[in-house]
Amino acid sequence: MKKTMLFELGSIYVSPDAQAIFESGELDPQELLRRHVTADWDEASDPDVVRASEKAIQSEGAVVSSWQISGYTVWIRTDSSRKTTIIDLPLEP
Repeated sequence: MKKTMLFELGSIYVSPDAQAIFESGELDPQELLRRHVTADWDEASDPDVVRASEKAIQSEGAVVSSWQISGYTVWIRTDSSRKTTIIDLPLEP
C-alpha cells in the first residue's frame, strides 16, 4: 500500500556526515525521506517528538523524524515554511 505525501520537503540538504554514510551505501536517503514525508515514524522514536510532528503536519509547524538504523541515529527536519529539509546525524558527545 502506497502512502501519500503529507507535506512538501522543499530543498533538501544533507550534512557531510550523513552524505558519507549515504555514499557508502549503508543507508538509503530516498527511503528515509519517504518515511519522513509519510509520517512512518521509527518505533523507538520519542513519543513527544512524534506527537509534536503529527501536530506540526496539521498546523504547518516544523516536522522532525529520527531513526536508529544500522548503528546510526539519523534526523530529518522540515522547517515550518516547507522550504527546507535537512538530513543530519547528531554529534557524538
